[in-house]
Amino acid sequence: MKTFLAIILLAVLVWVLPYYWQKWRRRYLRSRPLSAARYRSLQAALPFYSALPPAARRELCANVSLFLHDKEFVGCDGLRLSEQMRVAIAAWACLLLVGRENRCYPALRTVLVYPDTYVARETHFEGLVETTADSAREGESHYLGPVVLSWADIEEDLYHPEHGRNVIVHEFAHKLDEEDGVYDGRPLFAQDQSGNNWAPVFRREYERLRDRVAGVGDGHVGPVGPGVRESGDGISILDPYGAQSPAEFFAVASEAFFTLPDQLRHHHRDLYGELQAFYRLDPAAWHGGEPTIGRG
Repeated sequence: MKTFLAIILLAVLVWVLPYYWQKWRRRYLRSRPLSAARYRSLQAALPFYSALPPAARRELCANVSLFLHDKEFVGCDGLRLSEQMRVAIAAWACLLLVGRENRCYPALRTVLVYPDTYVARETHFEGLVETTADSAREGESHYLGPVVLSWADIEEDLYHPEHGRNVIVHEFAHKLDEEDGVYDGRPLFAQDQSGNNWAPVFRREYERLRDRVAGVGDGHVGPVGPGVRESGDGISILDPYGAQSPAEFFAVASEAFFTLPDQLRHHHRDLYGELQAFYRLDPAAWHGGEPTIGRG
């Protein structure tokens, strides 16, 4: 009997201890303050950092500390990653988490960074026919796997936020989208969030973007300015790539939410409202300033 109880106790410990170890480790890493150099890099990557509420700044720094210790950064094709580059990626990835209860992308282990746009091989099957092709990528997010980024595109996005693009936000929005088990453009809501308006608002905005993109060949859509596009039914600042699928639409909408919040709120008020409710942030209240992150 004693042997049986000992076996049961050992099994319970084997099952429980890793959970509490990980929980303690996360709490410890989150509590570690950023070094002065990392803090300066964080401020350089997020020019609006000082405008964030104090609680948001604390949460951001805690998650950045955890992210930098918990995720492996790998430079590809000869790219040597500097500490400033790592902090810039962590800062923007963790910005998406500031207003939400989170575990800092628990399924993510590795961030791969290429010096520039890279080539990925795609394989498609149609019946018994297998087709393989190469395609240029700025970034990608693998389901329950690594995030891949192009540093040249990150720099371009950070120096020109008026374009409404941010590959870090885009790929990490996909990571949030996968938390419910599928890439479908409807991320996992907190327990106290209903998300009742999400589907109708996103469906309407997604279809509007698809209609705009479909009208390109007829001359109904064209650029008005950086990040802004005009069509027969009005102004949009959403990247046409969002018309590819609901998952891509959520990622593109998240880019606009964090980089062009004033314009998104003005031209897509309902969409902005749903993103504001999901992220529990109001970027329009704290945007401004120019990035000072160094190149290389």
